[in-house]
Amino acid sequence: MKFFIITIFSIFTVGCSDLFIRGMDEMNASMGGQRACVKESNFNVTSYDGFSYKTGGLCNDWQGQIKNYTTYTIRCANRINGTEANTIFAKPRETTELEHIGPMSGSLNYKCVKWSKSVEVWRDYPEHSYQILVKVDSAKKFISVKNLSSSQRKCFIKDENDRVLTQSVIGQGQILRWVKAPSGDFFTNCLYV
Repeated sequence: MKFFIITIFSIFTVGCSDLFIRGMDEMNASMGGQRACVKESNFNVTSYDGFSYKTGGLCNDWQGQIKNYTTYTIRCANRINGTEANTIFAKPRETTELEHIGPMSGSLNYKCVKWSKSVEVWRDYPEHSYQILVKVDSAKKFISVKNLSSSQRKCFIKDENDRVLTQSVIGQGQILRWVKAPSGDFFTNCLYV
């Protein structure tokens, strides 16, 4: 009889949720069976600039959920007892489902970062006919310069020590090679050739 009830519930609930599994575990225990859900942990929320990460343990598994209110893709890398576990990503303005991280075989540690962002105009200089573009890839910020003039121009990006990071002659609508954004000040310009 117990097997029949479990089978019927399983057939009607494809993609079993954690609550369903816990309910089945409770029913199994009430019928004299052995509990399968031995480890659990309360859920905690860590808030960041524009997003949050909720983690906790359900039925022997660590779970995580990202609520992302930013225009970045968020990446939360998880470790259980120092060993790499599943990584969770959230697209811009997405709230993920509660996702499986790994077994509750030890303590959970995680690091969440703004992982990527598509290209956007960071600074616009219409009087000089160029723009500074920015993008984020693998949690690193990159910059470039776009020529808006109808003429070819020699554009460059220099760091605060006047060291050239990139420079080239580019035509209308073209951009310089992407470079990692300096940690300090930097300078840009486009000169007519």
